[in-house]
Amino acid sequence: MSEAKSGSTRPRWRKWLKRILISLAIIIVVLVFGVLPYLFSVLVTSAGTRPMDRALTETPADYGLEFKDVEFRTSDGIVISAWFIPSKSKQTTIVYSHGLFRSRRELLDRAMNLCKRGYGALLYDERNHGSSGHARSTLGYFERLDVEAAVRYIREAAAPQDHIVTLGVSMGATADLLAAAETPQIEAVVADSSFLSFDDTVAHHLKLFFRLPRFPIGSEIEFFIEKRGHFDGDKLNALEAVKRIGDRPILFIAGEHDRRMPPDIARTLYDASSSPRRDLLIIDGEATKIHGHAYMAEPDLYVDRVSAFLDSRLGVAK
Repeated sequence: MSEAKSGSTRPRWRKWLKRILISLAIIIVVLVFGVLPYLFSVLVTSAGTRPMDRALTETPADYGLEFKDVEFRTSDGIVISAWFIPSKSKQTTIVYSHGLFRSRRELLDRAMNLCKRGYGALLYDERNHGSSGHARSTLGYFERLDVEAAVRYIREAAAPQDHIVTLGVSMGATADLLAAAETPQIEAVVADSSFLSFDDTVAHHLKLFFRLPRFPIGSEIEFFIEKRGHFDGDKLNALEAVKRIGDRPILFIAGEHDRRMPPDIARTLYDASSSPRRDLLIIDGEATKIHGHAYMAEPDLYVDRVSAFLDSRLGVAK
C-alpha cells in the first residue's frame, strides 16, 4: 500500500518542479528582455542630474568672476537656466554643454580658466538637468535645441558681436555637433569625448559592461529610449553631423584611457571631418580612466590647447 502511494507521488512532484522551472524561465526572460531594458530607458530619459552633482553649490563668484543668471527658451518650449559671463579680450563666447546626469557645474572649472584668458562663457543646464525645465533626456538629439537656443540668446541679447563657440563633454559634445551641423552661427566646436552614434554607443556599452551583443537587448534599449524620448535614433548620429559642419574648425578631444568613449572614436570623427581647420587632442594620464576626465588629467594643457586652437582658427586677439 505504501509503495503504491510513493509511486504515485513521485511523478506529481516532478510535474510541479517542471512547472516551477518553466515559470522561473519565463520570469527571467521577461525581466532580461523586457523589464530591465525598459527600466534602463527610464533611467536614461528621466533621471536628470545625479544627487552628488545636485549637492554642488559653486558658482563663478567662487572663482572671483562676476556673472549673470539668465534664462532663455528653446524652440520646443523648454526653459533653460544658465550663467553668462561677458568676454574680455577675445571677443568670443563659449557655450558649455555638460554630459548626461551632470549639470553646468561639470564644466565650471575649465570655463573659469578660459574666462581668465579673455573668453566669455555661457554655462547652461540641459533640459531635464539642474535648474532647467523638465523634458525627457534624449542623449543629444533634442539637447541640440538647447545649444541652438543658447546661440540665439548670445546673438540676439548677450553678445551680438562675439564669435560663438561650443565646448561639450560626452552627450554635450554630441549635442554640440548636431547643433553645429544645422546652425551656421556656431563658428567652431570643441568636442570632448563625443560618441559616434546612438546605436554604436548602446552596442559599445553593452559589450563593455555586460559582454553582450547589441541584439536583442541593445535593440530593445534603443526602442524604449526612442519611444520615451520621441525621436528617431538613426538621426542621433555625430559622425554624420561632422560631415555637415563643413570647413568650420573642430577640435576633437579624448582621454587616452577612457574605455567608454575611447580615443578611436575621436580619431574616427576627425577622419570624417572635411574641415582643413580640424585638430585632434588625445590626453594621457591616470584621470582619463574615468570617462570625460581629459581636463582633470591635464587642466593646463587642456586650456592651453583649446585657447591656442580658438585663437588660430578664429583669428582673435591673443
